[in-house]
Amino acid sequence: MLKPKQQHSNLGLPVVQELSATAKASLQTGIQRFSAQATYSTQVQHDCLAIEEPLQLSLQWFCQRTNQYQQRPLSLTMRTPGNDVALVLGFLQSQNIIESLNDIDDIRFAQGAAAAQVEDYNHLEIQLNRQRQFDWAALERNFASYSSCGLCGASSVKALALNQQPELNMQEEWLAASLIYQLPSLLQEHQPLFKQSGAVHGVGVWADGKFLSVAEDIGRHNALDKALGQLLLESQQAACSVLVLSGRVSFELMQKALIANIPVVVAVGAPSSLALSVAKQFNITLIGFTKDSQFNVYHAPWRISKEGGSQHES
Repeated sequence: MLKPKQQHSNLGLPVVQELSATAKASLQTGIQRFSAQATYSTQVQHDCLAIEEPLQLSLQWFCQRTNQYQQRPLSLTMRTPGNDVALVLGFLQSQNIIESLNDIDDIRFAQGAAAAQVEDYNHLEIQLNRQRQFDWAALERNFASYSSCGLCGASSVKALALNQQPELNMQEEWLAASLIYQLPSLLQEHQPLFKQSGAVHGVGVWADGKFLSVAEDIGRHNALDKALGQLLLESQQAACSVLVLSGRVSFELMQKALIANIPVVVAVGAPSSLALSVAKQFNITLIGFTKDSQFNVYHAPWRISKEGGSQHES
């Protein structure tokens, strides 16, 4: 029988969060830059690269059926180190494994494999609260359903509809069009790693005239999980909120926005057909190709106010 590890989330979570937040996200490397305007390459210069490393997640929960603790590998993702705890929380929420921090007893770095390595900073272990009802078989079915979009998009949207009860705000004309033009550039102001490396995606959640959370990562899904996880850590929630994406919009990103009850998605790039299907199914306002002078509304334009003075206009 698997025994639960010592619970220390009330004291340990801030420590783990701090360690993950201070992880190195970039490195300097030497390059030799060539130019069509020059007859020879310049001298070696310095360039910044975004770090890409694996993050293993392991989940421990109490099985009510067997009356025993279970533990299994949950996920392996390539991510930019930093804010890993927020990433984990956002991922767990998007998979309906947790609803709040109260569903977690502990988050800790796994023990290092080598004697000299006390902790493995690329492996996080999550222990669910004993009272949190969890079904591993159902989780595997959900993973299979959501990943089926490459084979049958309709089945993925149907599975999402069956597994999710959205609580989206349906208020009309609360988001100023004049603000939407600005959101991509406002997001870039909070993307230092992108300015250094040009190799990461950015995500921000905007409400009440400011970004409640902003995250960067080499993976689009990871960046969104970090941003949503930060909202959980800081207990921030706003019914009239906007998800701002630096790139395109896929089904998975819309799924995460829906579970986080975010009613508007604004992207610099284009949405996929399946992203539009999710927007139509759940009445999410979907905006793409957003620039400083125009944007495309693919669904639910009734949340947008053409007049100035919106409560969300900066």
